[in-house]
Amino acid sequence: MPTMPAAPVSGPGRDYATAASRLLLVLATTIFFASLAGILSRPNGFLAAFWPANAILAVILLRVAAPMRFPALIGGLLGYQAAGYATGDVSWGAIQLTAANMVSAVTFTFAYLSFCEEQMSIGRPRAILALVGASVLAAAAAGVAGAPILAEISHASYFDAWRTWFGSEIMSYLVLVPGLLALGWPLRRPRLADIRRLTASATLLPALAVVATLAVSVVAVEPIAIVFPVPALIWAALVLPLPATCLLVMLFSSVTMFAVKLGLYDFGTGGLSDPLISSVHLGVAMIALAPVLVAAVTADRRRQFSELEKAARFDALTGALNRGAFMAEGEAMVTAQRRAHAPMAGLLLDVDHFKRINDLHGHAAGDLALTAMAAVIRKTIRGGDLFGRLGGEEFALLLPDADLDAAALVANRICRQIERLQTPIADGTILTMTVSIGVVASVETTVELSEVLSLADRAMYEAKRAGRNQVQRCDLDAMHYDEDSDHGGNRPVSGSQLQADSGHHSV
Repeated sequence: MPTMPAAPVSGPGRDYATAASRLLLVLATTIFFASLAGILSRPNGFLAAFWPANAILAVILLRVAAPMRFPALIGGLLGYQAAGYATGDVSWGAIQLTAANMVSAVTFTFAYLSFCEEQMSIGRPRAILALVGASVLAAAAAGVAGAPILAEISHASYFDAWRTWFGSEIMSYLVLVPGLLALGWPLRRPRLADIRRLTASATLLPALAVVATLAVSVVAVEPIAIVFPVPALIWAALVLPLPATCLLVMLFSSVTMFAVKLGLYDFGTGGLSDPLISSVHLGVAMIALAPVLVAAVTADRRRQFSELEKAARFDALTGALNRGAFMAEGEAMVTAQRRAHAPMAGLLLDVDHFKRINDLHGHAAGDLALTAMAAVIRKTIRGGDLFGRLGGEEFALLLPDADLDAAALVANRICRQIERLQTPIADGTILTMTVSIGVVASVETTVELSEVLSLADRAMYEAKRAGRNQVQRCDLDAMHYDEDSDHGGNRPVSGSQLQADSGHHSV
């Protein structure tokens, strides 16, 4: 009897296996090439001048979810061993070196997670302190694990081998981890705005200063030249975003250590030695830490200032501009439109019978209704439009480059969408609501903001008197024409000068 072909296995188990296999392959390849780069930086008879593989593995272990850490460790193990085989090192010592590297990455990962709850963000001073603590522990553990084989290879004492390994590891972590964590996860393609921001003179000059001073330090003979790029790095830390600063620190450290390997610095010792390399590692690590710490503090202050500015400008409940910010930005917008002789429209919205919602369902339900309504309005308007909450259930909009018909179309669209909006509240009730909207517009923006809002307010109350849940509009230019024909008299606005949109909600 023929058998049916087995259905393809699918589900969470297969998804995990696929993701784990992909991670293992990618990480093994990454660690392989990172290890090769470190091996190429190794002076004859010494440890590598710069070993990026452990820091890369540690960052990946931080980034991936806990169930994916075991496949990541297997990938790292395969990458280390493959690099050793590719360079002809198949001895027992290569396995010991791999074990020490694994101990280093695992120690850093768990130490950092223990010290810092926000492991994904390096832009805070507390995260930098966690970075330093985890780096010290990981470097010490790696030295304990790797010193025996290093002492055997280099014919040095155990303490000298431990010190050399410790210096190399702590430099790698302090130089690489901040930059890798600051890049964010998952990685995204750079946008045009990011490129323009980085190529602006204010950000380009510090980067060029770092490159120039680094070139001078390599060309100079004296060992003191290693610190030449420090002022430029501090300048970059104060001006550039944290990821860019970390990349410049990585550039400085890599070039410096390769220059040490090539013998470009005259240390006056007659050649390289384990104590010398260890001292250079620690010196570069301390130099690298300073700009990273400055950049982290600067980024944290910028974040706090941004939060403070947001709290001062925006309504906490709805996310709209508060009254003060709306009036200030609105005045600037009206002035700009007037100078350009460009049209502008203003809308004033008020929720119908909002007091009834508060009385029947409580103020918490009213807050939910306002929040939902504000979200609908934000989705309807353009990016350059101003949206503010004037107070209570009253909101205002300013639409630059919009005539009366376009503004009325936007108002009717808002009316329709809010009428359809259903907002569930805690007791299971579904809230519905409507709004009354007054619309005014001027072809060449010949009026002040106060007049725009005043006439929009009158139009909005005319909409309420006409039955609510509708739009009333007023042509400001026609109003001024009537005033001029009346010898400049300030006649009050009458209901006949306000136009109700026909068809209830359609222009």
